[in-house]
Amino acid sequence: MRLSIFFVPMLFLQYLIMASLAMTTLNNLTADQSALLAFKARVVDYRSVLTNNWSISYPICTWIGISCGSRHQRVTALNLSDIGLGGTIPPHLGNLTFLVSLDVAHNNFRGHLPNELGQLRRLRFIRFGFNKLSGSIPTWIGVLSKLQTLRLYNNSFTGPIPNSLFNLSKLEVFNAMYNVIDGNIPSRIGNFSSPFILNLGYNNLQGQIPTEIGNLQNLDTLVLSANNLSGPIPPTIFNISTLTVLNLISNQLSGHLPSTIGHSLPSIEYLTLAANKITGKIPNSITNASKLIGLELSFNSFSGHIPNTFGNLRHLGVLGLAFNNLTTESSSADKWSFLSSLTNCRNLIVLGLANNPLGGILPPVIGNFSASLQKFYAYNCKLGGSIPKEIGNLRGLIDLELGFNDLNGTISPTMGRPKRLQGLSLEDNNLEGSIPSELCHLGLMYGIRLNGNKLSGHIPPCLTSLTSLRELHLGSNKLTSSIPSSLWSLEYILEINLSSNSLNDSLPSNVQKLKVLTVLDLSRNQLSGDIPSTIGALKDIETLSLASNQFQGPIPESVGSLISLESLDLSGNNLSGKIPKSLETLSHLKQFNVSHNRLEGEIPVKGSFKNFSTRDVASIGPGGAHAPAGF
Repeated sequence: MRLSIFFVPMLFLQYLIMASLAMTTLNNLTADQSALLAFKARVVDYRSVLTNNWSISYPICTWIGISCGSRHQRVTALNLSDIGLGGTIPPHLGNLTFLVSLDVAHNNFRGHLPNELGQLRRLRFIRFGFNKLSGSIPTWIGVLSKLQTLRLYNNSFTGPIPNSLFNLSKLEVFNAMYNVIDGNIPSRIGNFSSPFILNLGYNNLQGQIPTEIGNLQNLDTLVLSANNLSGPIPPTIFNISTLTVLNLISNQLSGHLPSTIGHSLPSIEYLTLAANKITGKIPNSITNASKLIGLELSFNSFSGHIPNTFGNLRHLGVLGLAFNNLTTESSSADKWSFLSSLTNCRNLIVLGLANNPLGGILPPVIGNFSASLQKFYAYNCKLGGSIPKEIGNLRGLIDLELGFNDLNGTISPTMGRPKRLQGLSLEDNNLEGSIPSELCHLGLMYGIRLNGNKLSGHIPPCLTSLTSLRELHLGSNKLTSSIPSSLWSLEYILEINLSSNSLNDSLPSNVQKLKVLTVLDLSRNQLSGDIPSTIGALKDIETLSLASNQFQGPIPESVGSLISLESLDLSGNNLSGKIPKSLETLSHLKQFNVSHNRLEGEIPVKGSFKNFSTRDVASIGPGGAHAPAGF
C-alpha cells in the first residue's frame, strides 16, 4: 500500500516531464513554422512553389526546401535556391535559431540583408548568389562565429569589406565576385586561419594587394580579377605553395614574375595574370609547374624570348602570350623553335601568340600539334614566308588567325582539311593566287576573312554550300569576273565585303534573300545596271556601300524601308533623278554620301537629315542636288 502511495506521484511526475518536453517541442515547431509562414507571406512566389507546398496540413519538416535535425526536429537547413522567389528577404528568418545552412541563391531578391539574420549563431553555410541584393556587406556577419562558407556573388553589394569579417576564424570560402565592393583590401585579410577559396573578382577594389595575403598558407584559390588594383604583385603570393588558382587579370598590377615561380607554386593549375602592366621575362622555371592547365599572360609588357621548354607542361590546355613584346632568338635558324616543344602538350586547346614581334617563318612543325588544338592566334607577329601546308593536319582546329603579317605564296588546298574550322582570318598579308575551292568543304565555317591580299581569279561559286557562313570578307584583292549568283542564297549571312576588286556585272534582284544581312560593301568595283528595288527587303542592314561603281538609274524609293540603316554610301556612280523623300524615315542614319552622281532636286530636310551639319550635306553635292533655302 505504501508502494502505491509513492508510485502514483512518480508516474504523475514522469507524465508532467514528458508533457513539458512535448509542449517545448511543439512550441519550437510552432516558432519555426511561424517564421517560415511569415517568410512565405512576405516574399513574391513567382512560380507558386511555396504557395502549393508550405501548408500547415503537413509537418514543416516535409516542406520543400526544409531540412530538420533528427534530435529536436528543428529547422536546420533552408534551401530555396532557384525556385523563382522575389521581393526583400523578411527578417523573420532570424527566428530560425537552429539554422545551419541558408541558401536562397539564383532568385530575384532585392534590398538589404535584414539585421535579424545576425541572430542565427549556428550558421555555417550562407549562399545569396545571383540575386539583386544591395547595400553594404553587413557587419553582423562577423558575429557568426561558426560560419565556414559565405557566398555573396553576383549581386549589387557596395562599400568596403567590413573589418568584422576577419573575426570569422573558421571561414573557408568567401566569394563576393561580381558586386560593387570598393575600398582597399584590408591587411587583416592575412588573419584568416583556414581560408580555402577567396574570390573578390569583378568589383571596384583599389590600392595595392597587401603583403599579408601571403599569410594564407592554406589558400587554394585566389581571385582578384577585374578590379582597380595597382602596384607590384606581392612576392608573398608566389610563396603560397597550396595555390591551384591565381587569377589577377584586368587590373593595373606591375612588377615582374619571380625567377623561382615554377618551384614556389608547385600545385598551380591556373595562372591568369592577363591585362596588367607586368614587365620582364617569362621565367624559364615556370615550365617546372607541371600541373599547369591554363597560363594566361596576354596584354602585359613581357619581353625576351618564349621559353623552349613549355613542352614539359603535359597538362597545358591554354597558353596565352598575346599582346606583349616577346621575341624569338635572332641567331636561331628556326626562330619558332619553341613550337617544337609545345607539340608535346597533347592537351593544348588554345595557343595565343598574337601581337608580338616574333618575326621569322611559321615552320611545318605546326602540323604536329594534336587534334586537341582548336584555336591558334598568331596575327600581327611579323610573320613572313608561306603558310605551311602541314597546317591542314590540325583536324581539331576551329579558329585560325594569321592576319596582319607578311605572309606570301598561295593558300594551300590542304586548308580545306580541318573539317571543324569555323573561323579563317588571313587578312592583310601578301597572299596570291586563287581562293581554293577546297574551302567549300568546311561545312561549319562561320567567318572567312581574306581581305587585303593579292588574291586573283573568281569567287568560288561553291561557297554557297557553307550554310553556316555569317561573315565573308574578300575586299581589297584582285578578284575578277561577276559575283556568283549562288552567293545571294546565303540567307543567314550577316556581313559581305567584296570592296576594292574588279568585279563586274549587275546587282541581282534576289539580293532580297539576305534577310538578316547587316553589312554589304561592294564599293570600288565595276558593277553596273540599276540598283534593284528589292534591296528594300534588307530590314536589318546597317551599312550599305555601293560607292565607286557604275550603277545608273534612280535611287530606289525602297531604300527608305531599310529601317536599321546607319551608313549609306552611293557616291561615285551614274545615279540620276531625285533623292527619295522616303529616306527621311531612316531614323538611325548617321552617314550619307551620294556625291559624284547626276542627281537633282532638293536634299531631304526631315528625319536624320535635319541633324546633318553643312559639312555632312556638302558630301551629298556636287552632282546637281541642292539644299533648300535656309538649310
